[in-house]
Amino acid sequence: MTTVETETGLDLKAIGIRAKRLANHVWKHFQEDRCLEEAASLSYTSLLAMVPLLAVIFGVVSVFPVFSQVSDKLQSFIFSNFIPAAGEQIEPYLNTFLESVSSLTLPGTVFLIITALLLMFRIEVAFNRIWRVDRARTLINRIVMYWSVLTLGPILTGAAVVLSAKKVLSTLGMEEGLAPGWNHLGIFFLSWMIFTMFFVLVPNRRVQFRDAVVGAFLSTVLFDFAKLGFVAYVSNANYSVIYGALATIPIFLFWLYIVWAVILFGASLAASLTTFSDRVSLEGDWPDKWGFQLSYRLVGHLWNAQRRGESLSRKELMELEERASEHQIVRAMQQLQAARIVTRNYEERWILARGLEDVTLGTLYHCGNYYMPLAEEEELPIDYQWDRSFIAALATVHDKGEAVLSRSLRDMYAESDSTAPKEDTNAAC
Repeated sequence: MTTVETETGLDLKAIGIRAKRLANHVWKHFQEDRCLEEAASLSYTSLLAMVPLLAVIFGVVSVFPVFSQVSDKLQSFIFSNFIPAAGEQIEPYLNTFLESVSSLTLPGTVFLIITALLLMFRIEVAFNRIWRVDRARTLINRIVMYWSVLTLGPILTGAAVVLSAKKVLSTLGMEEGLAPGWNHLGIFFLSWMIFTMFFVLVPNRRVQFRDAVVGAFLSTVLFDFAKLGFVAYVSNANYSVIYGALATIPIFLFWLYIVWAVILFGASLAASLTTFSDRVSLEGDWPDKWGFQLSYRLVGHLWNAQRRGESLSRKELMELEERASEHQIVRAMQQLQAARIVTRNYEERWILARGLEDVTLGTLYHCGNYYMPLAEEEELPIDYQWDRSFIAALATVHDKGEAVLSRSLRDMYAESDSTAPKEDTNAAC
C-alpha cells in the first residue's frame, strides 16, 4: 500500500512539474511573439473589417437554400453569443451598414473585399509569427486558404443555427430548439471547431491536429470565461457618463481585444506543444553573445544527420541544443538559410543546402551579426568533439591578431596623418 501511494505521489509530482514547465514555456512563447500587441492591432483591424466580413458571411450563407430561411436567426445568434453586452447596441448600426452594401458601386465593392482580405492577411501574419514561420504563402495558396476560412466558418455557424431551430431531442421533452444547457454546449463545441479550423488552416506550415484541438480548447474555455467577465465588467462600468453616445465604440473595441488575446493565447499553446520537450533543460539559457558557436553547432548537427541520410526538425534541434531557446534557434536557422547553407525539404525539416567543403568558418561568421568570442575560449562549452576545433580556431585567430590589437592608438593616428594627402596651397590661392 505504501508503494502504491509512493508511486502515485511520484506520478502526480511528475505531472505537476511537467505542467509547470509547459505553462512557463507557453507564457514565454506568448511574450516573445508580442501577442498582446498583436491582439491590439487585430482588434483595430477587426473593427474596420467587421462589416465586410459580415457581408461575406451572410453572402455565403445565402447561397445554401437550407440556410436562407434562418438568416435573421443567424444574425441574432452571432450577436448574442459572440458579441456579448455590446451586441444589442451595435446591431442597429451594423444592420444599416449591411443594407447599404447592396448599393455599392464596383470600386466600393472592391474596396470592401480588400478590407476583408486585409484582416485575413493580418491574422495569417500573426499566426505565422506564433508558429515561427518565415516563409509566406504563394498567391494561389493564400487565396485558397482565405476562401476556405471565409467559407467553412459561416457554414459551421449556419449549421449550428439550423440545428438549434429544429425539433431535436424530442425524447427529452423539448418542443422547439435545444434546452439552455444543451444550447450552451452546442455553442461551446461550435467555437471549439472554429478555433481548431483557424489553427490548422491559417499557419503556413503543417500543424498537428491534436495540438490544434488542445490549443482551440483552451481558447474556447477562456472565451466563455471572458464573456462572463466582460458582461460583469461592462454592467458595473458606466462608460456612458464619459463617452455618452459613443460609449459603444470603446466597449466593442475592448471586447475585440479580449477575444484576440484569448485566441492568440490558445494559438501559443498549440504552437508550443510542437516544440515542448519532456527532457529537463539545463539551467540558464545560451548567451546571445555566443550565437556564432550556436550556428556552428547547428550546422554540425545537420552534417551528422546528412551522413545518416536523415533530416532534422526544429524540435529535434531544440532537443540537441537544450540551453538555446526556440527564438535563438529559429533566428540562427533563418540566417543560415539566407546564406544558403541550410534549407528545408518538402516535410519542412532542415537539411544542408550544399557541401560543407565550400563553406568556411569565415562564411559562417558573415551569416549574421555575430560577436567573435576572442579571449573567451576557456569559457565556451565543449559538449561535442567539434567544439574543440571551433575553440582552437578562435585561439589561432586570437594569437595571430594579438599583434594588431596591441598597437597603440597614437601610432595608428600618426600613421593616418602621414598618409593623408596634403592640401594644394597653390590651388587654394
